[in-house]
Amino acid sequence: MSKELIINAEKQEVKIALLEGGKLLEFHKEIFNKKFSVGDIYLGIVKKISYGLNAAIIDIGDSKGAFLHYNDIGFHVEEMLELIPMNHKKYSITSCHCSFLLKEKEDSCFHSIEKILYTGQKILVQITKEPISNKGPKLTSKICIPGRNLVLIPFSEKISISHKIKNIKEKNRLISCIQKIKPKGFGIIIRTASCFKIEQVLKEELFFLIKKWKKTLTQLRSKLPPVKIFSESNKTFCLLRDTFNDDFKSIYCNNSFLCQEIHSYLSLIAPKKTSIIKHYKGNIPIFEKYGIEKQIQTSLGKNVPLKNGAYLVIEHTEALHVIDVNSGMINHIHKNCTESERIDNILKVNLIAATEIARQLRLRDMGGIIIVDFIDMDEPDKKKKLYEHLKEKMKNDRAKHKILPPNQFGLVQFTRHRVRPELKINNKKIKNSPIAYVHNIESIIETIFKKNKIHKKIQIHAHSFVTAYLKKGFPSIQQKWFFKYKKWIQIVSIDSLTCTEFQILNKKTQEIVYSSFK
Repeated sequence: MSKELIINAEKQEVKIALLEGGKLLEFHKEIFNKKFSVGDIYLGIVKKISYGLNAAIIDIGDSKGAFLHYNDIGFHVEEMLELIPMNHKKYSITSCHCSFLLKEKEDSCFHSIEKILYTGQKILVQITKEPISNKGPKLTSKICIPGRNLVLIPFSEKISISHKIKNIKEKNRLISCIQKIKPKGFGIIIRTASCFKIEQVLKEELFFLIKKWKKTLTQLRSKLPPVKIFSESNKTFCLLRDTFNDDFKSIYCNNSFLCQEIHSYLSLIAPKKTSIIKHYKGNIPIFEKYGIEKQIQTSLGKNVPLKNGAYLVIEHTEALHVIDVNSGMINHIHKNCTESERIDNILKVNLIAATEIARQLRLRDMGGIIIVDFIDMDEPDKKKKLYEHLKEKMKNDRAKHKILPPNQFGLVQFTRHRVRPELKINNKKIKNSPIAYVHNIESIIETIFKKNKIHKKIQIHAHSFVTAYLKKGFPSIQQKWFFKYKKWIQIVSIDSLTCTEFQILNKKTQEIVYSSFK
């Protein structure tokens, strides 16, 4: 499916929207002068050893302190610490001791961080998780420098390859190439994008990453901790580096300087695709022009409408996220159907909901424990089909995740790893948004006309404020609906309804749908 990248550069931040088939799939914000970002490397100081957690609190300039667990300290730690000047040797970390630690891990014995680190020690760390809620950044000392095709791992000798490369012959070719060109003292992860790349391309990127790493090391002697010594590329470049492929059909940006930077970057990773970069100069705001503002308003609220009239209810708690699949108006439309048709309709609703849930997780970057309450299905084959469909839709999610099959209560549980705070916008703004309200009505009207041919005429009953809004202007929303559906929809003011309620009736004035928009 074709993808588009829409970039809105503002004074204080850059907003990036990734569309797939015109639908908003990912939304990122890059705030200028942001303090901590995933991938940044810091020279920090051990502030405290937390014996109970077997971890260290590292000072990297955050008031809360950053968290480094024992499991995130690589066995290359001796080499890494020796590179940092003025580390007084309170403990002597010999290679023999590191070998002992490695043996401890293999034997599943207890191992303690206090044998490696001490308060006041300087240490090189990389951010793996940005500060979320009241927690500080999460760190690792297993440093990596990512590129388009390769990831460089200093202080290692291991060569790993992406599991997504299925071709055994190509896997062996890539490993053989890297073994020839890799210098000692560096490990390599071969990324999916490297598939079928010639040796020269991989070699150039490898030496570019090594040069980056050496430049980072030169700063160790001149900088006093806590200090950032390496910063990841901006979010636009990271997104292109990790996701760019032949599916990208266009990149629109409203800033000429950023367009030039993207052109320079794309000429390195995909020189044949630089023509897809377009500088947007229109008077209408770029996000409004490509329908992103509307999608943000309708997709990030508590209630998320689905194209068949059903909807999701998404609730967030401290420990987990709960998603409920609600059939909405489907019951009204299919009330005279047979039992087998009813079962098929429920499966269709669940499959559409699963597709939207996979999108919502990426869009909001939801993490932790997620529980989904799908509409009940008794048939094991239907449950299996839903489970396989959800796994398929989650395949393109770059975040690590694990999905369990539906349990005896019909609940699907899974976990998803998050490295940044969840995307949130003003819920009150969404709730009171006329765009979201109208979109909700329109999605129901569309379902009525598409799914049930017997309703040739319908009328909407709503509060007078709402009906005035639907009728105002030229063309009004009511007139736009006429041009879209080729049917005139009568709109009637009923002041006994609140501003958030509406009814849809057939030509015999029998209620088809009642909805309260929350």
